[in-house]
Amino acid sequence: MTIATASAGHLAKRLPQLDPKNAATAYLLRYCRGLERREALENCTQFLMSELAMPEARAELEAIHASAELESLNQVAWIDLDASTRDVVVIRSAGGVPVSFTVGDLLAARESARDKGTLRVIRQRPLQ
Repeated sequence: MTIATASAGHLAKRLPQLDPKNAATAYLLRYCRGLERREALENCTQFLMSELAMPEARAELEAIHASAELESLNQVAWIDLDASTRDVVVIRSAGGVPVSFTVGDLLAARESARDKGTLRVIRQRPLQ
């Protein structure tokens, strides 16, 4: 018996595993290139639920966070979490200039995207 054919046995539970964020990132990179965001997030959420026994709400957030991080890799702007609050999101451009979006601004952008047919919602459900 070689190491490649030996069963993991009692060590199976000790094998290193990716944390949820890295598992989501790895899944998106491996299986979701070329998919629309909605489909990629749905697939990743299902993967996290089935493979990591994660509740749906948490799996969905992990997928969203991983997708956003991948999307922002080559961006020269970022969300300034220190300047943002529950009522306003502050984005900093490459020069550090703040651009603010209130909840009203974001909801209006959502409505506009919905009207254009570019908004994709994963699954609507009541707040938990």
